[in-house]
Amino acid sequence: MKTLYGNELTFKTFNYLKVNETEIKIPDVFKQDFTLPSDRKEEIKEFENIKYATSEQAIEINKEIGNLYKIFKTKDKEQKDFGILNLETDDTHTELLDTIDVVAEKNSELRLVLDYSSKGQKEKFRNSIIRILAKENSKVDLFLIQGDDDKTIASESILVYTKEDSLVNVCQYELGSKNLYTNLTGELIGDRSSLNVNSIYFGYKDHNLDLLYNVYHRGKETKAEILVNGALKDNSLKVFKSNLDFKEGSSASVGNEEEYAILLSDDVTNISVPLLLCHEDNVIGNHAASAGKIDSEILFYIMSRGISKIDAESLIIESKFSGSIDQIEEEKLKEKIWDRVYKVIK
Repeated sequence: MKTLYGNELTFKTFNYLKVNETEIKIPDVFKQDFTLPSDRKEEIKEFENIKYATSEQAIEINKEIGNLYKIFKTKDKEQKDFGILNLETDDTHTELLDTIDVVAEKNSELRLVLDYSSKGQKEKFRNSIIRILAKENSKVDLFLIQGDDDKTIASESILVYTKEDSLVNVCQYELGSKNLYTNLTGELIGDRSSLNVNSIYFGYKDHNLDLLYNVYHRGKETKAEILVNGALKDNSLKVFKSNLDFKEGSSASVGNEEEYAILLSDDVTNISVPLLLCHEDNVIGNHAASAGKIDSEILFYIMSRGISKIDAESLIIESKFSGSIDQIEEEKLKEKIWDRVYKVIK
């Protein structure tokens, strides 16, 4: 096993809190084939010289021995739904080191679903680099479903780069993986560009989740909305860090970050670190984080209608998760996510 250090806070706090950076433990990796063919690589200048990803080493691993590259790109004024890309590791293909580039040209719309999963008895590792470029007046809808098994270590790095009047919507469904490290970096470069993140997570057993969201407002009148709902049970541990950074020149920009966690056990560990940094006047930034057990009175009220405790908890979690899951158009995929949620609850 190797130990990397990443998911660093932009503005460090006290060391004893142990949230400034994360120890990322990954196995020794070697280049191996994957089940899908790669596309021809394209160099995208906008992605150069930007700090992003769970760690710098995560980027280097895929540059050196990555085993899958895919690019999804629209033409000017095109509306394109690329559907679902299924990405599964198993006992034959235990490593997925994938780089996914998503490019929406001017005045175009692009939609893509990434469905990650794993099966088998062997230990597995996934290092995913997902980069989104939204050009002028374009729209991108990205859905990332993560249903890896308990024998998988997963690192997910998402970079969003927006130009003028563009909109990027990202929905993440983090419902698996023994050790999950995820990082989303938003670079709101163009004036009046927007990023919306609507995500869920569910930690269970002895799972470890480390989530970091960094959004940098650089253009004027940019907007960012980060909404993350989660649940923890058993002995799981979650660290959630988010940062809205209003850079000089980002006047009239607005950013909101919210995270809500439902705690289903006394043995879970829940840590949240929301940050706001401001280098510009005339901006609006809000952040909120809350965690707690399900209100006993609400639980009693539901159970008084003849509903079991587990089903009552399911209803409450469903009410928190539905806003994100309902964004998915494919009914079978939506059912698959709900089935996974209910399986974890029960």
